[in-house]
Formats: sequence, C-alpha cells, structure tokens
Amino acid sequence: MSIATPFLYLLASFVAQDTTSSTSTEAEALMREVAAAQFSDANATPMTRFEVQLFLRERGEHPREFGFLLNYASHPQETFELAIDDVESNTQIRKGFDGKEYWLSQAGEEKQILSGREFTEDRQAIEDGLTLSSDLMVLLDLGQFADNNPPTKLTTSDTGTRILEGTITRQQQLYTYRIHLDAEQVLPSMVDFILYDDEQQQVQFQRFSTLAYKAYAGRQIPQVLCEFDSDDSKALPQRIYEIHHLSWGPHPSPPSDDKKPSQGQRN
Repeated sequence: MSIATPFLYLLASFVAQDTTSSTSTEAEALMREVAAAQFSDANATPMTRFEVQLFLRERGEHPREFGFLLNYASHPQETFELAIDDVESNTQIRKGFDGKEYWLSQAGEEKQILSGREFTEDRQAIEDGLTLSSDLMVLLDLGQFADNNPPTKLTTSDTGTRILEGTITRQQQLYTYRIHLDAEQVLPSMVDFILYDDEQQQVQFQRFSTLAYKAYAGRQIPQVLCEFDSDDSKALPQRIYEIHHLSWGPHPSPPSDDKKPSQGQRN
C-alpha cells in the first residue's frame, strides 16, 4: 500500500482559527451524522470486539517496521491478545491479558503467567497493546463514541473544517478530544486527544490522522492511521499503522485456550 504523504498535506492545509461556534445540541447532532456515515449498510451494530492485522512503521532513534495481529474485546470484560512472528526462532509468539493475568506463550510450549519482576517489560508491552486497542476501539466505533462521550462544542475554522470537542476518559484520566471534519466531509480526518493539568496547561497531546477509508463488514474504516505527538503542521508522524484486515462483532472472542478468563479487570 502506498502511504506517500497525503497526511502532511492535510495538516499543512489546516488552520486552527475558529470563526464560528455552535451549541452542544448542534454538536451532538453533527456527531450523530458522523456516526451514521461510518456505516455502508444498515447494520449499525456496536463494536465490542475486533481482530485486526496491523503493519507498523515506527520512527525515532531506532526505527522499525513489523506486522502483528491484535485480538481485543471490551465487553463484558477487557481481554487482549497479540501475535507476532519471531523470524529468528521461526515461531509465533503470543502474549496478552485474559481479564485477570498477563500471559505469554510460544508454539509447542505451555502458557506462562507473567507475574514476576523479570517480566516487567513483557507486561508493559501488553499494557501498551491494551492502550492501542482501546484507542482503536474509539476510532473504529464512532457510534459508541457518540453515545458515551457526546461533544459539547462545535467550532468551524476559516477553511471550513468543523471541529467537535468533548471529553473522554483514557488511561484513567480525563482527556479533551477534538474530531476534525474537513469541509464537505463527514468522516473524521483527524482526532486529537489532549491532557490538561489542574491549571489547564497542556501536558500531553496525541493526534491520529485517519486516511483511505474502506468498508469492512459494512463499516467504514481508515486503512492508514498516522500518530503524532504535536499539532505542528510540519511534524512527521511518530508511527504509521496500516490496517490490512479487520473483522469485528458485537460479542467478545472466546478465550484462546481452555481456561475461561476471570471477571476481573486490569488496573
């Protein structure tokens, strides 16, 4: 898939200057339109689980590229599984969270519970995967986004970009979100998550640009997600995710082994 640089054009053309402001009622009505536009058929079923194949390009001091499979469920409890091929050992490594415990397994080996201090890095990798999966759930199910976190503000920039703003709990903290809708477009071009301190000073910024929407099982999904840590229009993405396959449903996936997950939740 070609991922040249359409997102840079999107960011360069965005001017963050509000010219009009609307009421929360208008904001909620537009958010409903956005949620409805995500469906290419009448099956507007909430997403509570998904399985997705991702290819990640990560920038930074040590750039890397690799593919992996995520299997995630948010209801009735949060569970997660990541599968990645280890080229050196020619085997697949799986790790995840079953609702109570962190675990790891390799082909032909018994599942190992990651409870000791020596598994700190593995548990952190699973936490990172849970965070990514939770964010993907927000971006891929705009209907639940509208139901659970309705916007309270709608502004329009001088370029015609409409921005829906509200709050959402992520990683046990209250973030402000901003959904950007390009002029004459209904599906988001960017979604920002901003964390402020008690004095309303910005302490964290995260942006996902959403590109190349495609229908998966009746749901319009961006095939490319670019992650930024700045709203600078000249900034390059930290990570680029390519979605190569997505299946989703209203019910959580069954456990990956015979052991039924407990009813607990991760901290």
